Amino acid sequence: MRFDLFVTDFDGTLGVAPDFIEEETVKAVKEYVARGGKFAIVTGRMYSSIRPICLKYGFKGIVISYQGAMINDIETGKSLFQGGIDYELASKVAKDFIAEGVQTVVDIDDEMIYNMRSDYTDFYENAVGVKGRLEENLVEYVLKEKKVAQKVGTICSPEDSLRLTEKYQKIYGDKLIINNGSRHLVEVVSPTCSKGVAVKFLANYYSIPLDRIIAVGDSTNDIELLKGEWHGVCVGDGREELKAIAKEITLPYKDKPVKYLLEKYCL
Repeated sequence: MRFDLFVTDFDGTLGVAPDFIEEETVKAVKEYVARGGKFAIVTGRMYSSIRPICLKYGFKGIVISYQGAMINDIETGKSLFQGGIDYELASKVAKDFIAEGVQTVVDIDDEMIYNMRSDYTDFYENAVGVKGRLEENLVEYVLKEKKVAQKVGTICSPEDSLRLTEKYQKIYGDKLIINNGSRHLVEVVSPTCSKGVAVKFLANYYSIPLDRIIAVGDSTNDIELLKGEWHGVCVGDGREELKAIAKEITLPYKDKPVKYLLEKYCL
């Protein structure tokens, strides 16, 4: 077994919305774990979205949500880590996005809070299997609650997603990570809670050297997941930005890349 820890993104890598994973892939994961390997999902999804999927397929161990802002035990739900964006900075980003005229979302205490509903709301809620809550005075709400935000973002057109990501990377690039989990999203997370930091948490938690870890993803919110000292792999139909930094490019999603990589390196 070349890798003792296998870390994967969910959407477009391990499975697809709302909660589907190929049976053959699930079987390969369970065989890998039975042989002593550690397996973890690191996703931009909410904890309340990804944990039911883990339970549905009988996965155990640790699940990481919000790109790294929440780390929990799957079976017990116990929190191992929770972090995010300071409420003042989160409110500032939310104010900027609202001024752009796009639907803005702030996640606090594992709850999606919108400033308005749009044509994209149903699309996103159906994709993640979780309903959000409307709070028209979103910025004021964030300031009043004074709680860390796991994530700030927008649900918008692909054109707005690309434009806003590029614009706000320049504005907040030294303070925040801004990327896309899909072409309809802009996701803003803390650099202290990135997918790369999450991999290092797992390495320390399981006492596994970084060179014994493989991580797989498909989108720009997987850049931090792939660019560490471990073996970073991009699925074959992943984003070009991710392919540019990956150590390996593997099969497209339709050909079950997680199953393929487990068989190639670990089974």
